[in-house]
Amino acid sequence: MKAYSRITKTLFALCFYLLTATNSFAQEYKIWQFPKEQLPTIDGNDDDWQMIPESYAISIDRMKEDEGKYAKPNKSTLDISVKVGWCAGLNRLYFLYEAYDNYWRFSENSLSTDIFEVVVDGDCSGGPFIDRFHPDKKADVWESWFNFHGCQAQNYHIFTPAHKEDWCMLWGPQVWLKQKPYADYAYRYSFKEGEAGKLVLEFYITPFDHADAAGPEKSVPTILQENKDIGLCWAVIDFDANPDSKDGFWNLSSEHTMYGNADYLPKMKLMPLEKQK
Repeated sequence: MKAYSRITKTLFALCFYLLTATNSFAQEYKIWQFPKEQLPTIDGNDDDWQMIPESYAISIDRMKEDEGKYAKPNKSTLDISVKVGWCAGLNRLYFLYEAYDNYWRFSENSLSTDIFEVVVDGDCSGGPFIDRFHPDKKADVWESWFNFHGCQAQNYHIFTPAHKEDWCMLWGPQVWLKQKPYADYAYRYSFKEGEAGKLVLEFYITPFDHADAAGPEKSVPTILQENKDIGLCWAVIDFDANPDSKDGFWNLSSEHTMYGNADYLPKMKLMPLEKQK
């Protein structure tokens, strides 16, 4: 009986540890709240972001290469830092993406180039959101594309740097989402194709609880609120000289298919205003 009691207590303690650890992980990522008078100017400079503590920065150390090419980050090949911000009263998410790469590939107008892939689920509704993951396997292909793909969560394949005038592929029929006033962007870099160097990308996107292919007038924007969690994730797709083989797919999620299933997106908290030092 005593042995049974000890086992029960041990199992209870283990369950409690796992629960608290899971909750702790869920609240691990923070989104900085900008005061309205200090919103970042989308110009490719990081001056507006200096107020944000480094505790908000998410580095490549938090990510994993989930195609088996690297067991751990090799910062001489690729190094990444991301900060995310928001502002009360605006349904925008601001990003500062800083990356060093030993070989930048971007001249070819294709997806076989360096990409910062961002996925957002504004209301944490979860579930699949791309056509190939449609729960009804018999659904019409065009029905799935226009009425399911990218509706409840959105996926941005952001070119690093831009392909001439095109800064990203919005994966879905809602192409209006990557245009002003729903998005804006700016890059800063000095390298050429095939060279090493640092890139700074500053941008914002607008999350939608329902993004309709017909346009914003048929859509439902996410209302961002203090202390609310959103589903947010990213991956860095790194190509070097060979367009037929990635050098790495670095993922913030533990699940590769986060790109099309919002159940696998980490939760990030929209933080209250912090006092400036």
